[in-house]
Amino acid sequence: MSDQRRAKIVATLGPASSDPESVLDLVQAGLDVARINFSHGDEDSWLQAVDSVRRAQARTGKPVAILGDLQGPKIRIGSVPDGTEIARGDPVDIIAGSDANASYDGGRLTVSCNYPALVDELEIGGRVYLRDGELDLLVEQIDGNRISTTVRGGGLLTARAGLHAPGAGKSLPAVTAQDREHIGFAVRHGFDFLALSFVRSAVDLAEAGAAVHAAGGEIPFIAKIETLSAIHDLQEIIAVSDGVMVARGDLGVEVGPAEVPVLQRRIIDAAGRALLPVIIATQMLESMVQRQRPTRAEASDVANAVWDGADALMLSAETAVGRHPVEVIDMMDDIIRRAESGDAGRTAVARPIELKADTARTVATAVAAAVEQHPQVRAVIVFTISGRSGRLISHVRLPVPVLVLAPEDTVLQRLALMWGVQPHRCPPPSDIEQMLTEVERASIDALGLNPGDQIVLTGGFPLGQGEPTNFLKLHQIPP
Repeated sequence: MSDQRRAKIVATLGPASSDPESVLDLVQAGLDVARINFSHGDEDSWLQAVDSVRRAQARTGKPVAILGDLQGPKIRIGSVPDGTEIARGDPVDIIAGSDANASYDGGRLTVSCNYPALVDELEIGGRVYLRDGELDLLVEQIDGNRISTTVRGGGLLTARAGLHAPGAGKSLPAVTAQDREHIGFAVRHGFDFLALSFVRSAVDLAEAGAAVHAAGGEIPFIAKIETLSAIHDLQEIIAVSDGVMVARGDLGVEVGPAEVPVLQRRIIDAAGRALLPVIIATQMLESMVQRQRPTRAEASDVANAVWDGADALMLSAETAVGRHPVEVIDMMDDIIRRAESGDAGRTAVARPIELKADTARTVATAVAAAVEQHPQVRAVIVFTISGRSGRLISHVRLPVPVLVLAPEDTVLQRLALMWGVQPHRCPPPSDIEQMLTEVERASIDALGLNPGDQIVLTGGFPLGQGEPTNFLKLHQIPP
């Protein structure tokens, strides 16, 4: 039987990993979703990444989703020379509303910032954090658009590093003019998901969705939960999202590191009840940016995210600019498989599906019952046109492989994010006989099942017409 990993791997493409051969290696190592971060790079580099993903998909036959991560209303500094280090006690000036390159004057570093209103939202004695809170600056003086600070916690300062100050950013739009350009790019080039950064309320998602429609597209949105206001509006945000991401970097700066694990589990539980996929992000295997092996704490972090019920785990700098991108995917794959195996893996319990006037939900619940009551069942096969049946069955957390057959690339690619689902191309069958032939072939070829094995088959009837899931069949592959 197919040795299937259930939780999915999202990895960021960048200078270390965007060429065709590198992406092919990542896909063969286990990449499910390729993230393109619009905060870095340019259209040429993004086009190369998209082309590389689709080439790898064509060569391997494995559907891979492309996730575009919009910058959103994020405050960033401007350009700084490579290798810029700041140390405790160093003076650093921030020029709000400027795009000038960094400069030194008498040992005093001056950097620009893209947010003019920052001067109105800071107070003397307040803190400014850079690079997901790794760098800590104390505000000493505000004069016009110049914010004078002293470094309290130093380190490497990188170009376009994110800037966070508690309470800052209130006047930023949910979808910036730059985001709208990136949305148009994503629509033109067939992105499968978009992630909106710094979501503050459900209204932000509505604005982002309107921007996608204005660009002539229809792309599901992942809401990145990384602000305190998003936590306060969590249920409303979930209600209008297609998935959520626990963006632990800026969330940790906002609420403090000790609160992040608690909120991570809370967000996973809330999204699970709403039948939405959850991505856990930020510093999962951060030490592997430089090293070939993670720390024990990082391995435990990945495993605990799996046990918490995450649908997918995301790599950022580890694969975008790290020295060992393929080894990182291999390691992530290995840790997830170990976490899902044996007694440990049984902690990923099924999620109840609330039954409504919805045949597909009823059938998904019945599929779970059939698998539980018939221990000889080796796999579940789902026929779908829209992908909805596959998404629903993903959320019941079945202990057997789930093979979802669909005819359209877009549907298959979006299913690549879903926990426990193995998407597979299949033309819509014209009749029951052809359906069973396709099921039996796919069960053997894609899942490694054998003649005589029993499966559960589900889909919509009449076949191939986009009908909601409305049938379930226990079926034995002919000996």
